[in-house]
Amino acid sequence: MSGSGVVAICGAGNLGRRYLEGVLHCDSAEVVHVYDISDDSLNACEEVVRQFDRGCSSGPTVEVCMHGAISALPVGLDLAIVATSADVRPQLVDELSSHARVGHYVLEKVLAQDETGLDRLLDVTSISEAWVNMPRRMMDWHRRLYYSIRGNGPISMVVSGGDWGLACNAVHFMDLLAWWSGEVPQAVDTSSLEPAWSPAKRKGFSEVHGLMSVTYSAGSDLTLVADHGAEPTTVEVHVGGTIWQIDESDGVAHRSDGFSQPGVLEYQSAMTPRLVESILTSGTCALPTLEASVGIHRVLLQGLADHWVRSGGRQNGVPIT
Repeated sequence: MSGSGVVAICGAGNLGRRYLEGVLHCDSAEVVHVYDISDDSLNACEEVVRQFDRGCSSGPTVEVCMHGAISALPVGLDLAIVATSADVRPQLVDELSSHARVGHYVLEKVLAQDETGLDRLLDVTSISEAWVNMPRRMMDWHRRLYYSIRGNGPISMVVSGGDWGLACNAVHFMDLLAWWSGEVPQAVDTSSLEPAWSPAKRKGFSEVHGLMSVTYSAGSDLTLVADHGAEPTTVEVHVGGTIWQIDESDGVAHRSDGFSQPGVLEYQSAMTPRLVESILTSGTCALPTLEASVGIHRVLLQGLADHWVRSGGRQNGVPIT
């Protein structure tokens, strides 16, 4: 084991609780410290622990501690999972790195709301290993698709659907195409997005609809389309003379030659045990490094920030999470 199995989860909202559910099933985690400024969120995490204890016939194997302040966390952490919203993530990671020696980080997306926040994350985690949770890289289904798709030339990918959160979730598909193609995004074209932004599903944040395109370093391209309806999100991939139709909600990918690849879009709670186990035992994992993900985030934020300002927003970051 690379450390003693001391894990911190910073941010105890819905996603943080999914991480907690997973860590409770991780053999190498000895103690998990949950931090949040909300008593309600911490109480909800305590209920997660109680439910786990009731369903565990052999008794709990992971000690769980709740904290309302970063200063209450131990000064030595093997792994810190940061599941806060993007607006506070850089500041929280800065405060955490000043308080504790953190061996490894897993950061949720969107990493930050501006490039200054991205640079701050790189700086304060420089003596640690850090990854960003782009979970499709860990999913068995998408890894099988990776081996079928990669190496057959440039990829053209189209992601389309209803109100699926284009601004907040674009980075997932930008990373997916970067992984499958081995390329890096170069530029984002937001000229076909609707001029007006609207309130996001999460209070205090904003979303945008329309079409956004991304060009990559060796000829691949990504088109993202979101309207105001409730249509399911579909992924279409053109590569090597074939077309893949990927329906993540139904768990099947059809290729134009008749071949099909079934699979599952896994829940975070199901993936977390093997993610944490891998980091604690080997010091590595399948997720992209923070440095690589910052490169993708930077291209996205540059494009969205320009559109946000043209739409009348202030030049102090894009309000996405």
